[in-house]
Amino acid sequence: MRLEDLRFFVRIAELGSMSGAGREIGLSPSAASTRLTSLEKAFGAQLFARTTRRTTLTEAGRVLLQHARTAISEIDQASSILEAANEAPRGSLRISCNTFFGRKHILPYLVEFREQYPDIELEMDISDRMVDVIEERYDIAIRGAPLADSSLLARRLGGNPRALCASPEYLARKGVPQTPEDLANHDCISMASVPVWYFNGPEGEVAFELQKPVIKGDSGDLTYDAAIHGLGLSLKSLAHVWDDLRDGRLVAVMEDYTIARTGAIWAVYPPTQYVPPKVTAFIDFLISKYGRPPYWETDYREAMAAKSGESGTHN
Repeated sequence: MRLEDLRFFVRIAELGSMSGAGREIGLSPSAASTRLTSLEKAFGAQLFARTTRRTTLTEAGRVLLQHARTAISEIDQASSILEAANEAPRGSLRISCNTFFGRKHILPYLVEFREQYPDIELEMDISDRMVDVIEERYDIAIRGAPLADSSLLARRLGGNPRALCASPEYLARKGVPQTPEDLANHDCISMASVPVWYFNGPEGEVAFELQKPVIKGDSGDLTYDAAIHGLGLSLKSLAHVWDDLRDGRLVAVMEDYTIARTGAIWAVYPPTQYVPPKVTAFIDFLISKYGRPPYWETDYREAMAAKSGESGTHN
């Protein structure tokens, strides 16, 4: 018995006509009858009650139809997956990511990606807007917030630890806060979407509400620039400021109070029976460049440990 015999059987059931199903695949009425008879012999049961006007399923035929449809669907799905696995990544790839991540962690690697995958055409939306991946037909979106429940598929690109930081000039001018209570006497830079800062304290989570920020914005780049220029304290993702902390342009404060509710950085994409090769290729490429854990989680810590070691040696 062949898969095409099952397809022929299902089509007879759908049309209610053996000759009609035979005509669709180029069989004469006698050839169609012979094919159906062979199928019935293979199963050892009569599958249709045949009259001159109608071909009707028997009880055995109804049982087979239910399972045949499932079997055909499973085999077709497996075939699609195998074809996708063997298909070279190609086509238009629509990507959404926020401004800082796109500029710092995607754009620098695109020349190399294009060299590896010349048949992929890139289309990027780099903004702080939260897009609707399915409705707006994006192939991939990079998300840095805690992952909300949704039907989207996701792969983790790395952690998203955050730091409360400020420029050395600001700290020289205003002093270094030690606890969340000290923040009431400091200039704080606020993201409109993050009106409360949460910290892990010795006795549990501590919340600090930014009631009178020195400046408020809806852009991660604005709050970053404001901190770099000495306006105040800003809560930033290490993926955004790891190199500034490493090189001393910004200084992390209150490190005994780690930032709570940080989540991770994810690549999310629409749900599908199989992931298109172009999507898999792009995500695998990013992970290969970032490392596990990614460099924004390790470079700053390693630099601080090295400086601490040098300081101990000098002492």
